[in-house]
Amino acid sequence: MNRLSELNQKQRSQLGVAALVIGTLTLAVGVVVAHYAAFPETEFIDGVEVPVQVDYLGWIPRGWQWVTLGQIIGFVGSQLMVIGALFLWFVGRKLTWARATFGAFIAWIELVLYFGVVPSEWLNLTQGPLEFTDQRIAFTIPEWLVLGNQVDVSLSAVKDAISGTYNLIVLGVAIVFAYRIQDWGKARPEVEAEEKQSVYGRPLVKGD
Repeated sequence: MNRLSELNQKQRSQLGVAALVIGTLTLAVGVVVAHYAAFPETEFIDGVEVPVQVDYLGWIPRGWQWVTLGQIIGFVGSQLMVIGALFLWFVGRKLTWARATFGAFIAWIELVLYFGVVPSEWLNLTQGPLEFTDQRIAFTIPEWLVLGNQVDVSLSAVKDAISGTYNLIVLGVAIVFAYRIQDWGKARPEVEAEEKQSVYGRPLVKGD
C-alpha cells in the first residue's frame, strides 16, 4: 500500500486503464475458450456418429479440461478489470455518492462471483465430469485411528469439505477486507521523528 500511495494520479489512471484493457481482453478469451470447448466432439445423425463441425473456431480443443481452463482465464480477466476500476475511479480520489454507488455495484458483483459462481461451477465440475459421488472412495482411514473399524471417505465428502473450506476462507478474507477498507483515504497519523542526542546527552540540531 505504501508504494501505491507514492504513485501520482496520472500513474494510477494509466495503471487502471492498462488493467481494464488487459482484463477485458483476457475475459473475452476465457469466454470464447469455455464456450467452444463445451461443444461435443461427436453427435448422432440418423443413428450414425459423426464429428461436430464448428466454423472458424473449431480448432479450439474440446472437453471439460478446456472448459475449466477457459473459466479460469475469464475469472482472472474479471479480477483484472476490478483492479483497473479501483485504480481508475477510487484509489486516491475523493469519495462521492456516484463513486460509492459504483463501488457498491462492484462489491455486489464480487460477492456473487466468489460466493455464487465459483462454488456453483465447482459443484458442476465435481458432480459432472469428475464424478465425485458417494460410491467412489477417495481414501480409507487407517484402522488403528478408528478402533479397528473400516471407515471409507467418499469423493463426495471430499468435494463438500473443499467447498466448505473455500467458503469459510473467502468469508474471512471478505470480512478482513471490509474492515481494512474503512481506512482507505484517511490521513495517516504523523510520526514524530526520534530526537537525536550528542555523545554528551544534548539534543542535536541541524548543522551540528
